[in-house]
Amino acid sequence: MKEKTTQELLDMLLSRLHIDDSNPLAVIYHEWMEIVGPDIAAHTKIFDVRGKVLVIEADHPTWASMVMMRKKQIIGRLKRQFPELEISQLQVRSHS
Repeated sequence: MKEKTTQELLDMLLSRLHIDDSNPLAVIYHEWMEIVGPDIAAHTKIFDVRGKVLVIEADHPTWASMVMMRKKQIIGRLKRQFPELEISQLQVRSHS
């Protein structure tokens, strides 16, 4: 029996979870680190999309502030990479 590559295993898992790479929202979750950078990605996650608002959860108010300071940059990347979602605002909530 041929061993499966990591990519093949990942594709199988995504398929079983009904996460389709053609779904822009699923791709945003997958590419979050590239969109915001590794530092912010380590302390934030996408919580929801409500209309044109991307709701982000941060693990500390400081990281919520960092997201808001980079709001224009993040929205710009989202608009370029995922124009069909029409994201125009960020809302950030924090645990602490």
